[in-house]
Amino acid sequence: MAQASPVVVAANSAEPVAPLWHTVVFLAMFLALAVANALRIQHASAALPHRLRVYIFSILFEWVMVAYVWWFGLRPRGMRVRELIGGKWARVSDFFRDVGIAFLFWLVVLSMLATIRLVLGPNPAAVKAIRLLAPRTGAEMIVWVLVSVTAGITEEFLFRGYLQRQFLALTKSPHVAVVLQAIVFGSAHIYQGWKGAVGITFYGALFGVLALVRRSLRPGMMQHATQDTVSGIAVSLLSKHGYM
Repeated sequence: MAQASPVVVAANSAEPVAPLWHTVVFLAMFLALAVANALRIQHASAALPHRLRVYIFSILFEWVMVAYVWWFGLRPRGMRVRELIGGKWARVSDFFRDVGIAFLFWLVVLSMLATIRLVLGPNPAAVKAIRLLAPRTGAEMIVWVLVSVTAGITEEFLFRGYLQRQFLALTKSPHVAVVLQAIVFGSAHIYQGWKGAVGITFYGALFGVLALVRRSLRPGMMQHATQDTVSGIAVSLLSKHGYM
């Protein structure tokens, strides 16, 4: 009988990839950053000074968190990063299959976000945050793409890979694990107001389900990076022409 790929087994195992203290520190660091971002947005004016510095800090922080997960979590247990990511591109068709899944998932995400917008109504806090953070200049747009790609890769790895795996090990329930990581993910975006946090919680839950079903973070990484890139540049162009 053929055995399952070790990548698939690792990506869906209920065994933790780090001790409990490791996850507590992880949560504390992300939630502290969320509170700091919320306070900064709340007291910011119509223009956020040093936007490039904010972008660069975001990139560095998220890669530092990936390094933290790898150095103190995966490495001591002899686990490789690609095992937590899951999936495999053995052929070109494998890559394009994940591109197709990411595109279809994007349609689902857009429908869900539109529904939440209708149910909860306008969210001035999110509009303010988006306007403040969206790129304005050519240099900012270039760095924004780097921010978006970083977010797509690192946040899927950290939340749907590491954190969902840790919650699965703790609760022994994949459904509860999806919900818990989504709540943390939404809380990390509280700077967009409670409506924004609720919407992003559902957004994170969809990514969790996708990772669970696909046994891979790759399609989610693609969609996340693309949506962040397109959203930021679209807001920038709309603001420039007076539509926002």
